[in-house]
Amino acid sequence: MATRTRAVDEARRAWHRLRVAIGGDLRTHRHVLGASQTDVGDAVGLSASEISRREHGNAPSMSVLSLSEHAAAVGLRLNIGLFPVGGGVRDAAQLKYVHRFLARVSDRFMRELEATIPIAGDLRAVDVVLRSAGCLIAVEVITRLADVQAQVRAAQLKARDIGATRLILVVAGTHANRRALDEARRALTGAWDLDTRRVMAALAAGRQPDHDAIILI
Repeated sequence: MATRTRAVDEARRAWHRLRVAIGGDLRTHRHVLGASQTDVGDAVGLSASEISRREHGNAPSMSVLSLSEHAAAVGLRLNIGLFPVGGGVRDAAQLKYVHRFLARVSDRFMRELEATIPIAGDLRAVDVVLRSAGCLIAVEVITRLADVQAQVRAAQLKARDIGATRLILVVAGTHANRRALDEARRALTGAWDLDTRRVMAALAAGRQPDHDAIILI
């Protein structure tokens, strides 16, 4: 969980930087309007002291609705987006499949769990990295296939950015996942090896598979 903890700590630091920047915008646009902190506070139901705390980046928490109202009162519009960086809290089910996969992999491979992407400020991590002479295999473990194309693309980007020579998606062998994989099979053939036995035989022998692969476990 060390990587996940670092990601959460970085998120807290990022929020501190962001709220200072937001506070500066709120203050600047209030001045543009010629409004006082009391004027803005009356408009959104907050005290002048709370408006001051926000403008100086000293409000550690505020609801999205309250911030949106504050922004509107000084002529701004709040726009929030969420962007995938990977990670998140790993559940017991995913850990189960990680261990099940590694139990079938040769000890010739060096193993690293939650390998961070070597890009400054990038919070993503690859679930498992297998290393041996001349190869670095990125392994992503998926307990539920939802949007196969999106999940594949996200894994490919992580594999590229960590410098992997191969990418393996380890998918829980549930009925729902098998159906989702069957439906996506036509788009995946050619670029991916979908033969679990062949891929696992290579890994058990300490060899890198010939192609990127999706396997069911």
